[in-house]
Amino acid sequence: METYKSGQGSFARLSAFLALFLAAFLGARELYSWIADPERDTSLIPNVAVFQKLPLLGAPLSWKLLLCVVIFAGLVWLIRHYMRKPATVDLLIETELELKKVSWPTRDESINATWIVIFVTLLITFTLFAFDLILQRVFAMLF
Repeated sequence: METYKSGQGSFARLSAFLALFLAAFLGARELYSWIADPERDTSLIPNVAVFQKLPLLGAPLSWKLLLCVVIFAGLVWLIRHYMRKPATVDLLIETELELKKVSWPTRDESINATWIVIFVTLLITFTLFAFDLILQRVFAMLF
């Protein structure tokens, strides 16, 4: 199958694929740690090892690991399939083109804006704190 609009939006395509690939990997790893937890009650499912150790890694190979690997491979296939759909590709191409049009702030502008946000946040915090103290004293005198 030929790649739809090859060469266009390659950075957005790669970034989206890597982000989804990482999410699938971390999800499969979390699933494995959840089902391989020795404190979980798995008495209904026998813990039968297919092999003693994986040949190259030396890790124990069980049905739990195989299940997680199959789920991960299926997720990678789904991600690859979804990332080749014309609607998805067009969205990623348009996103990359729009991001190229953005006028990004300079380093100095970003630093100045950050200081302004910090100052305003502190000003609002102290103002609310002062109003809270005043209202506490007013209500303490009334009641």
